[in-house]
Amino acid sequence: MTEPVTSILGVKLGTTIAGFAGGVVSLAFVQGLTRLQGVMAVVVGMLTAAYLTPLVVEKLSITPELQNGAAFVIGLCAMSIIPIIKKAVPSAASLIAAHYTSSDPTQGKGGDK
Repeated sequence: MTEPVTSILGVKLGTTIAGFAGGVVSLAFVQGLTRLQGVMAVVVGMLTAAYLTPLVVEKLSITPELQNGAAFVIGLCAMSIIPIIKKAVPSAASLIAAHYTSSDPTQGKGGDK
């Protein structure tokens, strides 16, 4: 079923709502949050689901009928997923940089002997 309503930000309404619901449910598993931290946890869950769900659905070949379920789970787990992503990005970036900045002495000499 295709969703007719898409916001100007390019995210599906159903995915965003499912991510919001996942973020709200995640509060049941976290203790000691202030109100602001609780609101931020829900917002992070919603935004993470809104923007990561299409990637997850594509990579895992999830059917469209299960997309909102995937968004709910992503929203639920977002506060745990974000630290993992933050650790992985610098590692991946440094590997990519090392690949493209190799110190091969034969490169860049312009044919000098």
